[in-house]
Amino acid sequence: MCSKITTTLKQEAEKKSDVIYSNIISYCKSSNSPFIDDSFLHNKKSIGSLQFTKNGVKRHEEPDFLNWLRPSQMFTKDGRSSPWSVLNNPRPSDIEQGTLVGDCWLMSAMALIAERPDVLDDIIPKKQYSHYGVYQIKLCVEGKWEVIIVDDFFPCYSKTNSIAMAVGRRNQLWVPLIEKAMAKVLGSYSKLHGASLAQGLSMLTGASCVNYNCPPIPSSVDDVDTFWAQLVSSKESGFLMCCHCGAFENVVAEAEFKAMGLLTNHAYSILDVIYEQGYRLLRIRNPWGQFVWNGKWSDGWPGWPIGMKQKFLNQRKDETGAFWMDLEDFVARFASVTVCKLRMDWSELRVTHKVGGHSDTALQIVITDTCEVSVTAFQKGAFNKKDNLNDLMVCVHRISGDRRIGELIEMSSRISDNHFTIDEFFLAPGEYQIVCHSQSSLLTNKKGVVNMVVHTRYPIFGEYIPMSPRTRMESLHHVIIKEGDIVKNTNDGVVIRTLTRKFRGMIIMADNCLEKKYLHVGVDCSQSMNIQSSRGFLQVVDVVPPLCRQVLLVLSTIDDSAQYRVSNSLKTLVHRSKCLLPEMWYEAAISAPNAQHYPLLNTSSFDPIHSTVSVF
Repeated sequence: MCSKITTTLKQEAEKKSDVIYSNIISYCKSSNSPFIDDSFLHNKKSIGSLQFTKNGVKRHEEPDFLNWLRPSQMFTKDGRSSPWSVLNNPRPSDIEQGTLVGDCWLMSAMALIAERPDVLDDIIPKKQYSHYGVYQIKLCVEGKWEVIIVDDFFPCYSKTNSIAMAVGRRNQLWVPLIEKAMAKVLGSYSKLHGASLAQGLSMLTGASCVNYNCPPIPSSVDDVDTFWAQLVSSKESGFLMCCHCGAFENVVAEAEFKAMGLLTNHAYSILDVIYEQGYRLLRIRNPWGQFVWNGKWSDGWPGWPIGMKQKFLNQRKDETGAFWMDLEDFVARFASVTVCKLRMDWSELRVTHKVGGHSDTALQIVITDTCEVSVTAFQKGAFNKKDNLNDLMVCVHRISGDRRIGELIEMSSRISDNHFTIDEFFLAPGEYQIVCHSQSSLLTNKKGVVNMVVHTRYPIFGEYIPMSPRTRMESLHHVIIKEGDIVKNTNDGVVIRTLTRKFRGMIIMADNCLEKKYLHVGVDCSQSMNIQSSRGFLQVVDVVPPLCRQVLLVLSTIDDSAQYRVSNSLKTLVHRSKCLLPEMWYEAAISAPNAQHYPLLNTSSFDPIHSTVSVF
């Protein structure tokens, strides 16, 4: 496989859709009837069960008060003053989020796209208003480019005939069409609720997206300066940026935010980042088109320096829902910034990757010129977390001279997100292997499918290769050696490492560098909370032969959304005996007197992650 320029991949997806589009148009012309999409019917199932807030009260309702109408049948705020169109000089202020679905993540992403005509034109290949109601929307679905065909029937309020979902002001259809295409991909409008900013920007652009957490309060000057530098660099590079207002369960905190014109657990767009007269300011927009910040640097703030108000307010009056905020207030009230690293001239390699079971594959890539690389992983069905592996970890290794997996170059965190990116790093010319780990797949025999995207400045080559259990084990060893901490390193040749960084849980590995003696090591993690063990027990004892290495335990969280605690007690003994000793764990030595591991390793369905291998 060879990576391709992003534009080429999009064109290939569009060609496949054009055949279907042409057949639909021909049928509509011959029957003189509008297109009705039978794969996303006009019924309650396509809307789903709605969760929304009305008059401050959270409600859960079936969509019995909605019906489906075409644009010519709908009532809009703009009436007949603007004819219906797909695009009409779009701008962020055209977007108004509906009140029935919590898709501010999508609205904020679309507000940024509105300022990039090149991107928006690409999402909607055919921009003419269709009297038959046939439209194509190009999206990057779970890492794969697809062109979604939709009709122009939208859910509307039965009493007013006004659209109930997202609205495009001045009677533009691009806003509700993109929202409908997203809903079709996910199965219903209700499934648009509560996704992430990274998912929205990634689906619209196909680019890699990274999150920068705001510095914690109180923040050091260095942390704030570094964060500001990341924002300025992203803006100067032409990247798209959104932000997420802090999530608070505390009713008092939520009320305080509302009093200042902010919504907690809400997504906003970042339209600009500037440094002026010693002030560091951000231009932010609420996708609702209203309800804005009323503190320092707001439109009504009396402290504006002479000249700045004219420059930064009066010239941007048409940006409804937008406001200025200084960096200090932003860091105190927002949780994170999502940056979409959109580069139309980069190459991308998009592949499907199997994880778990005996069909594991790895991606081998060949780099011919030193270049920047980023790797993004999408789980199939990424919006439906219960059906997926919830603990993916992606590692990039150099291939050694003997063709085995070698040094760890870069890795992701082991997180519960179904979509994540390893930010840019440099690779020198050579061969590399990208391995995807999932501890839950080993514990439950669950299999998963991951779409992997490798973005590179220059074209690269890649191929699937089978990944043996031994390869997976060697990858884990390299991860622990590079990212782990040495918790015991004795002069007699015993090295114990633990990995907790970038990993929700802990991995414990023992090296016995002695030539003639055995290492007896016991681990007791029984006081841990919300933790499961790869051995099925939280207390184990093993005998590691001379000049050998063994992963003793892999501890991972049971519930990835809950807090956890790892309690770890280690005991080691160097001895000439190769069998379990009573002084290490009496019950284990009595139960399995001639064994080297307790609990015993399951050899019938054995994965060698815990097997002993040579240290050298």
